[in-house]
Amino acid sequence: MKKDIVLLALGLVIAVLACSASAGAVVTPLPGQGNQTQILYGVHPNAKTNETITAFIAEHGEIWWHEGVYNHTHKYVYVVPANACEEQLVYFNRIADEHGGEQSIERIWIIGCDEAMPLAAELRFPEIFAKYPALSNDAELRSYIESQSPNRYEEVTARPSRAQVYFINDTGVFTEYIVLLSGGEIVSTTYVSEENLTVGRAEAEAQALSGQPPGASVENIVLKVYGGDRIVWEITVRADQKTDVVQVPSDLASGQLIQTTTPGFGAVFAVLGAGVGFVLYRRRR
Repeated sequence: MKKDIVLLALGLVIAVLACSASAGAVVTPLPGQGNQTQILYGVHPNAKTNETITAFIAEHGEIWWHEGVYNHTHKYVYVVPANACEEQLVYFNRIADEHGGEQSIERIWIIGCDEAMPLAAELRFPEIFAKYPALSNDAELRSYIESQSPNRYEEVTARPSRAQVYFINDTGVFTEYIVLLSGGEIVSTTYVSEENLTVGRAEAEAQALSGQPPGASVENIVLKVYGGDRIVWEITVRADQKTDVVQVPSDLASGQLIQTTTPGFGAVFAVLGAGVGFVLYRRRR
């Protein structure tokens, strides 16, 4: 009898503890359950103090929201109008103690409800952004990466303190965003698109492959800028066991201007490109 009483008492204690834990847990509700705005602010108090988020919610009224896990340090939080949805707000949230006052919101986008979520620039190319933290301060670079989704980058180091980073989108219309850094700080940036050039990518590749042995293929291609307005395609061609690096000229088309954000960019490239001709063949074995 005494044993039964002890077991009963133990069971009651466990039940009370379980109910207390459930009552204190914060659970992201399903759409339509409770006041979604208040629940969002309860789970993510930093959203309540962000003017962009509160203005979006005030404009659209009733909302629902959900989270998307990116990795072990960050989440996406989606805020979607509950009625006719033409646009949604998505913010990139670092996992932090928001209730303890830690800041967590790093990036905010307002995109179409059927639009693919852009990837934060630092997460698309984490290695180069970690190496050059100043890249995070360039809003135009962020915009280029998030809107045009470059699929790769190349880094060229002229000397220990100076480097060029080429962010390249070669999946459709060939575009580049070129950043010149000195001492880790941005000196200038340039945007180039093949749509503004006299020779496009396809023609440049054809010129680079002309005269090459059968079976030759393009391994890499990048746009280089010299003198501020002289632009060449640098194309790496492999034929058998040999590799050629070929430069094919492609100046700006009539009426086009190169988009350089900082004065002096062309002069720097003129120095870096001194002695380089329009067409250069360099053969390696």
